[in-house]
Amino acid sequence: MKENVNEDRERGAALIGSVMAILLLTMLGTVSLNLATQEIESVGAARDGAVAQHLAEAGADLVVQWFHDPNSTLSGPDGSLFAKRYDLPDVGASFFDAMGVSQFSGTSDSPDLVYDASRADDDRRLNGPANGWFRSLRSLGRILKLRVYGPTRPGLLCTVEVTAGAGGTTRTLSVQLGSRTIPPLRAGVQAGNGVVSRVPDGPAPVWLHWGDLKVKGDVNFGKIEELPVKTMQATVSGQSYVEMTHREDRWLDVWLGGSALFSQSASVPMVTLPPNLYQQRDPSPGLNLDHWNYETMKQYAFLYGAYYGMDRNGLLYPNGIMETGLRLTADEVFGSKSVGDHHGLVFVDTLDQRPPRGENLGTLLLETEYAEGLFVVNAHVSLKFQGTGKSVPVLSPPPEGSSSVATRVPVQLTGVHLQGVLYSAGDIVFEGRPRVYGAVMADGRMMGGSTTGETLEIWYNDDLRSGLLRGMPLVYVAPGTWREQY
Repeated sequence: MKENVNEDRERGAALIGSVMAILLLTMLGTVSLNLATQEIESVGAARDGAVAQHLAEAGADLVVQWFHDPNSTLSGPDGSLFAKRYDLPDVGASFFDAMGVSQFSGTSDSPDLVYDASRADDDRRLNGPANGWFRSLRSLGRILKLRVYGPTRPGLLCTVEVTAGAGGTTRTLSVQLGSRTIPPLRAGVQAGNGVVSRVPDGPAPVWLHWGDLKVKGDVNFGKIEELPVKTMQATVSGQSYVEMTHREDRWLDVWLGGSALFSQSASVPMVTLPPNLYQQRDPSPGLNLDHWNYETMKQYAFLYGAYYGMDRNGLLYPNGIMETGLRLTADEVFGSKSVGDHHGLVFVDTLDQRPPRGENLGTLLLETEYAEGLFVVNAHVSLKFQGTGKSVPVLSPPPEGSSSVATRVPVQLTGVHLQGVLYSAGDIVFEGRPRVYGAVMADGRMMGGSTTGETLEIWYNDDLRSGLLRGMPLVYVAPGTWREQY
């Protein structure tokens, strides 16, 4: 009997132990399941928060894009808000008035610009599947509100505030933008020491379309009929002056520090000078050549572009490190493989990497077929472009008195060797018939080669008038202004 009782007790204790183990395991399982559920929810919320944050950042990036291309997606009054409103005598187009006050004057409660997805029209603009600005991100979330208003810190341009949502999570990002001081180029050709031909008494070997030509000193234009006439009836095309029966252009004005010289034509007697020719501007009232500060552009090159030192053989060294194994030819640095292969800001320094003077300027030889970029060369430049160049789609300037992109005529320029800006602190000497879309500046002279018929022909890019230089950021996120709200 005692043995049976002991066995029963042992079986009871084992049963109780088993039940307790099952209960404990059940409790552990329940706790683990709850923890796993909470972890999944936490991960999901974190994921939605990260997505919403990235969407808000995409909204801020779009506003930055509007400044660099006001007509990219906006039109009408909204688009004009992101174009420079002020025209200052010494600065040109500016976001700030003469007192340094930003053109953005709104507040958080009354912004200069607001898009709110709670309004049907705004929601279509922001998130619409067909034409919404953020339609490619619809699978991730939505932009709920986008506002632009005045800065809270003096000297800055504006505040950008974007709210985005993903899942059940929203994030708001607020940043303030500053503006870089980039002098506009208000002329297609600017020469600080004249435009001359190497042929005795030869005509000026530089032709310009679509903008202003500014030259210090006297300029020989050859026969008077070779100076293009400014008329609104001129055809807007990529046709060269040499192909025209009568040379004419809608936007060309010629500004000279000295006098215009002409040779007598056998077929056309000397007549009244064309009204688009302005002589004797220097020293009074002045020629108003645009100036790029050496130190400023050098600093921008280190921040946003590429900086090169140069030796007396015209070889270039990245970051100014003058080591044999690092040297590059000008063609390797400047050459573009195709249209769209833009090098951004390329800054070539003087021989001693100090501000340009006559004795510290080397000579850079450029022989590539096509170059695209913003080239600041503190040296003499010799252009001997090879090949036939590239075909480049461009836009003409708007009619005088207008700034709408809709009025600019699409043109296909052929045989273009350089697209962008070429600045030389010395002379620019060229051979053949190079073509440029953009602008060319020289502190020294522009000279053709030793044979007749050599001409540098430029079509001015009107975007440069507003300081829109591809390769240079017009606006930037000011340090210390990044704010995230949860």
